Amino acid sequence: MKHLVWVFCLVCLAVAGCSGKGYTGDSRYALEGEVTVNDEPLDGAMIAFLPNSGGRPAGGPILGGKYSVPAGQGANKGSYRVEIRWLKPTGKQRKDDDTGGMVDIVKEALPPRYNDKTELKAEVGSGENRFDFALVVTP
Repeated sequence: MKHLVWVFCLVCLAVAGCSGKGYTGDSRYALEGEVTVNDEPLDGAMIAFLPNSGGRPAGGPILGGKYSVPAGQGANKGSYRVEIRWLKPTGKQRKDDDTGGMVDIVKEALPPRYNDKTELKAEVGSGENRFDFALVVTP
């Protein structure tokens, strides 16, 4: 459930910041990069740049090992901790309380050092903001 709340928050941030219209704060900067897990492109995950102090959170989907956040939805200049989430089906299902249908049970596929207790960092500035992350996951 905690993961669903996190995904919901990211979706809300994306929707709220889609156009950038009416925003009068500090400059925002585009973010881009590649994410691999054990040298393979990560697909179907989410990346979030969360400010250490002040600033705007930013993030989006990782597809085919790449992410791209346009400036209108980007981050302000500053230090960020980076969380990457990759929810994968467990092969089990449960009954959805709202619809009564069966839904897949998902589980975080990455260790906490890449999300809840992240070791990933980024320093956003006025230049190119490309951040590549090579994640290593041991069985």
